[in-house]
Amino acid sequence: MSRRPSRASITDGDFILDCKAAYSEVMDDVRKKITSKSLLLQALQESGRNPSERVLKKYWNSETESLSFDDFVDICRKVVITSEEEMMKAFKKIDINGDGFLTLDELRRIMTSNGEKMTRQEVQEIIDEVDENGDGKLDFKERKFYYEQFCNMNKNTADQLRQQNRKRLERKERDRKSKKTESFSDSKRGDVASMGSQISMKSNSSQRTSRKTMGSSASIKSEISLEDGGTSTSKMMGSCSSIRSDSTLKASEREKDPSSTPVPAQRKTLSRSVLAEDDMPRPSPRTHKKGQPVKHIPASKLGQLTDQPKNKGDWTKVSNKGCFFVDDEDGLMTHIYRLTLKERSKVWITIQPTSPQSMIIGDVTPIDTMLLITKKKPDAEGRSVVAFTEKRDGKGKYGVMCELKAGTYNLLPFTTGCNLKPRRSDSSKETPLVRKKDGKTTITKAFRKALVEIFELSDLDSNGTLSRDEFTWFTMRTSGDKVSDDEWEVVTETVELQDDEVTEKGFLKLNEMEADDVDDDISDLWVTLHSMGYNKDLFIDEACPFKLDVFAENCDDADVSLTCTGIETINNDKIIETVMEQNEAVKIKSMVYMYTYANDTRSTVVLENKSTNRVKISMDCTSSKNCQINRDKEEYIITLDPDDKQIAHHLMPLDETLDWTPRCVETVTK
Repeated sequence: MSRRPSRASITDGDFILDCKAAYSEVMDDVRKKITSKSLLLQALQESGRNPSERVLKKYWNSETESLSFDDFVDICRKVVITSEEEMMKAFKKIDINGDGFLTLDELRRIMTSNGEKMTRQEVQEIIDEVDENGDGKLDFKERKFYYEQFCNMNKNTADQLRQQNRKRLERKERDRKSKKTESFSDSKRGDVASMGSQISMKSNSSQRTSRKTMGSSASIKSEISLEDGGTSTSKMMGSCSSIRSDSTLKASEREKDPSSTPVPAQRKTLSRSVLAEDDMPRPSPRTHKKGQPVKHIPASKLGQLTDQPKNKGDWTKVSNKGCFFVDDEDGLMTHIYRLTLKERSKVWITIQPTSPQSMIIGDVTPIDTMLLITKKKPDAEGRSVVAFTEKRDGKGKYGVMCELKAGTYNLLPFTTGCNLKPRRSDSSKETPLVRKKDGKTTITKAFRKALVEIFELSDLDSNGTLSRDEFTWFTMRTSGDKVSDDEWEVVTETVELQDDEVTEKGFLKLNEMEADDVDDDISDLWVTLHSMGYNKDLFIDEACPFKLDVFAENCDDADVSLTCTGIETINNDKIIETVMEQNEAVKIKSMVYMYTYANDTRSTVVLENKSTNRVKISMDCTSSKNCQINRDKEEYIITLDPDDKQIAHHLMPLDETLDWTPRCVETVTK
């Protein structure tokens, strides 16, 4: 993009100040650069603009690496706020049958054809806000009401947004001056971290509080051709109009709702006090920046999962339980599952942690329990991941909605290891497991309680008994061996069964018999307990049980099945695939690339070495705020062999009641 050779005059101060306020809302500091198209879109929206996809592509193409604040100012000069005339043309284009009305179906057809999908209820809420006569339609013929009020609401919303952004900018500048020393230190760290991981997220939870106080909003996303002076035609992803209900509140209603009180007019002195000389446009080359910290809202404020079907009670449901384990040799392990659908169906799948009373982790911050859906065979390009859980509610439940063809799929739970880690130390004294009386060995009350919990953890289908498969998964976890036919025959002859499955009473009896055989050597009993995640105090600190639910639409019970197929090490290759699919590579050195994925509760970085040489990369995550990492330290070295890909780290919030900011600096050392 060409730069103007001269600086803008001071009379341009108000415009520059609006740009700075909007830019700072997204980038925090005008010295930082926009590193993705999504960040450019957020900044333009903060300035009151609603650019179409075509406009965005004009200023962010395949050759764009970054945009400075000066570039952003130039773009704002060229991308004007949607005019009333353009909104009128948009209305006519959306009114497909030309009757002068927008019905719910017409509006929903447009809003679900491009961009983010909207539900029928969300579209209805938009109509209800501006449908004065209550006929369920938006009336073009009622021009005075619809267009004047609609355009005024759009204008008032943009004005309020700009003014609130200015207020926050002024407050930031005041805070920086009052903490000059601390600000200087932070800015230095920010400059170093600018070479860090690029974390670009797009989620409902990142919406500004200012937007919430201005009422509901909707972006009408459609393909509309608008003439610009009769010389050019732009294909818009939407004539985006923000509908704010608070602008129509009566005075009495405003008194009841302080959040709807109009924002006072801006002070004339604001531009002088906040707009620095360096903020004015000047020539500056674009540079490639490999990182941008993003501040996330507290995960505890996520609320409910919005994607879940409201009529899921009518869908066919299958459930299973499972567990994550910390293994000394294999790292993190998990139960894995096979999902079979006999016909094509939309499915809603959730996974959430469940905490026994003896579990001492995850009581404040729930252990992350996520899920990958994969095909049995990769496609021609080697991809096998169909979908994965991205959204989470405030209580730790992750969910994903997708449509699957008839067939068989693998469900692979995974956890990052940020919360679930190997214990650093254990009690110096073991809880007694057995006691002897009259020459007979019996198990203690504490050991019995732990065995009951283990039985419940192993009862994956929650039917109160252990099938041979479930008993096999238990023995594989505790001894590493499958149950042979001869061994199963011994079990069936030793304890009473129910429908050919082991009851809780039978399970306890088998363990009591083992305790009676050990004499004074109880090491095998502790192997069982440690394998299931128990420490010497008989509390669970190296395992996390979870519940898995699958809902299938328009399917009979016989058409859906969910079965555990074993316990395996968490498949990092599949996680790497999801990260590389979600974001473009950032080059950190010749033939060494970085991929970053971030959502409301997780930031994951993947490194790839495409060179023919082994490389070492120094990772420094110490500048992250309120984050915990899946590694032992926040500073570490990664060695990548030729053509190697590795997960560099996962970052998650340490305290979910507070904001968190993931940030990392990568340096190739060899």
